[in-house]
Amino acid sequence: MADGQRAVRLSRSGIRPIALAILVVFLLVALALPYVLYKPHPLQVSSTATPRSGHTPLTVSFFGNASGGSGPINFHWAFGDGTSSSEASPSHTYRFPGRYNATLAVSDLREGRLAPALQINSTTTRLDFQDNLTTANPDRFVRGIVRSAFVVEGQGNVSTSCSVQVNGSVVYHGDCASFSYMYKVKRSVDTGARFDVNISVRRNATDANVSITLTGELSSPYQTNFSVRKATEVTVRDGMLDAAGPGGVASHVAYQFDLTAGSSKTYSLEIDGGLWVNISANAPITHKIEQRVTTVIRGDCRPVSVFTWVQQSDIPSLKGKVNITVTNTAANPGSVANVTIDLSGSFKVLASRTY
Repeated sequence: MADGQRAVRLSRSGIRPIALAILVVFLLVALALPYVLYKPHPLQVSSTATPRSGHTPLTVSFFGNASGGSGPINFHWAFGDGTSSSEASPSHTYRFPGRYNATLAVSDLREGRLAPALQINSTTTRLDFQDNLTTANPDRFVRGIVRSAFVVEGQGNVSTSCSVQVNGSVVYHGDCASFSYMYKVKRSVDTGARFDVNISVRRNATDANVSITLTGELSSPYQTNFSVRKATEVTVRDGMLDAAGPGGVASHVAYQFDLTAGSSKTYSLEIDGGLWVNISANAPITHKIEQRVTTVIRGDCRPVSVFTWVQQSDIPSLKGKVNITVTNTAANPGSVANVTIDLSGSFKVLASRTY
């Protein structure tokens, strides 16, 4: 009888490990079976936008779509102008003219996907004015209200006097000798800002053929005595230059320094495709930009004013030398001007000197 009881106990003790093993296998199969029977589809993403082009300010409706994947899906739109949204289908207003690439990134618990970029063209108006400055008619001007950011370009075949006023303050005034320059007022954080802009050119020693181009939202009517006028719808890039062309590396550097009365400071650069120069000061100073030993722009920076000059080479790989000089012309020997020079584009600083 005792031997029979031991046999039963042995058999039961042998069953327990087997039953436990079977239970473990069953649980593993139960957990793995959904993944075996159902394989989640890969995450797919697509995006559309409407309209893709139009006049500034341009409001665009973006639509994001995602399928497949596993778990919650996250959306991230980058609109190409420094702003973004986490909504699947947001609306965005481009308040400055330019060509923008909007992209949609989508992610789930396992992976992320990027939709092809959508190009958005926010256009503006380019107005071209052209005329001859003679002894009988030595002056020409354009004046009107400009909405938000704008660009002014001027060209002439001989020396002329140029002036740009914004809201009654002279932001640029100088002798433009066979000049090619771009002046851009810093865009305001107030998107409803209005600028009263007055651009004038005056004959110097000889007759001159001059042209002024204003790209921006110039309200109608505007005032001008230029004889030739033409308006064109255009798309322009706003402000900063793109990354460097094939010949160089894009750079950005800012210099801030004090300039005593009667002293000057010159930065010598080697450019390779494009250069963006921004000069500001807390007191009146003069500035001069020379390219290949030729003065391409010269003028004065009024207190708390900003002068912006952009040079874009037609041949990106063509290297050239540029000198940027600022001078404190104050009569008071104790006068000190705090100056900031911002440089961006494809360039290398070769040297600087104060004298």
